[in-house]
Amino acid sequence: MKKIDLIVGIRPDFIRATALRTAFQDFEDKLDLRIIHTGQHYDPQLSQDIIAQLNLSPIHVYLDINAVEGIGKLASIMMSYENQIHIDKPDIVLVLGNSDSALACSIVASRSRIQVAHIDAGVRSYDFQIAEEQNDMLIDRLSTYMFTSNEEPVINLIREGYDNSSIIEVGNIRADAVFANLGYAEDSNVLDRYGLEKGAYILLTLHHDHILRNTSFLISFMTMLEKLSERLRICAVLHPKTLTLLEDMPEVILDPGVNLQFVTSQNYHDMLKLLKNTVVIVTDSQGLQEESSILGVQCLTIGHSTNRPVTLTKGTNTLAGFDIDQIEAKIVSIIEGDRIDGYPIDGWEGKAGQRVAKYFSEMA
Repeated sequence: MKKIDLIVGIRPDFIRATALRTAFQDFEDKLDLRIIHTGQHYDPQLSQDIIAQLNLSPIHVYLDINAVEGIGKLASIMMSYENQIHIDKPDIVLVLGNSDSALACSIVASRSRIQVAHIDAGVRSYDFQIAEEQNDMLIDRLSTYMFTSNEEPVINLIREGYDNSSIIEVGNIRADAVFANLGYAEDSNVLDRYGLEKGAYILLTLHHDHILRNTSFLISFMTMLEKLSERLRICAVLHPKTLTLLEDMPEVILDPGVNLQFVTSQNYHDMLKLLKNTVVIVTDSQGLQEESSILGVQCLTIGHSTNRPVTLTKGTNTLAGFDIDQIEAKIVSIIEGDRIDGYPIDGWEGKAGQRVAKYFSEMA
């Protein structure tokens, strides 16, 4: 039986890992999928609560890492996972996306002569100030198997010199999770809890470091939101680090009125319902760019680049830049009915996990 360590560490990992675990159940006689939790996200709302809701337990191993940030956390994950490999060595290390957990465990696996498989390989924005972009490129260099979500990442990898035989187009596992959880999301009372009506609010998320470091933009952006909330309600779902940063900025007053509310990170079902029923989501999240396109919801991505360009060409996503006036104007135009219809994206129909599991089963 082939032992596969599936590395999870952050909220999007848990969501996709649930879909993968379901798919791998059809091949339990050949594949032993062991979930390794690095502890990168230790906030309950971003970790334990999501794991419990999605029934991801049992976790095979929780790594013992230091609760530090930056390079220190990366190093701590590497040392802890190296110890785990010495205890119980897998045949393959399977990593999701571009988190520090994925990079750290890929490095350890490569140094230990264990094959690395990268799900969501080849995504590129070519904006190298974004840490996740660096992680993606490094993980791909360490990977034996590169599972891609659509043809654009395939083209990226071929241009960068990767061999076709190592690239496997399987589709988008996030779509698997969306379709598997939509029914549960419908049962959520999150709209009532926050006094929101379907199609009558703006949803906002913000958490990437390259944006949070832009203090002048943040101040102007929050001022614009306060003014815009006089026109339509805004529900801002703030990552814990975003909330802490804003609370420490004297120029930003987190004293929301009825039409502008700041809420903490939501569980997956609540967030799906918020997303499905908003008039537009304004975000810097790669995952929400995908989920909004899957659901046909209008999305504005802050910044000048995305590593999910298919959400621009076939989905419902638009790049909003950093100009506050232009961002406000685009939001208003969407409220007034300027919509992108979007088109079905190949491989985003909810069967990507099955394709990954079948690929590994044929190797076993």
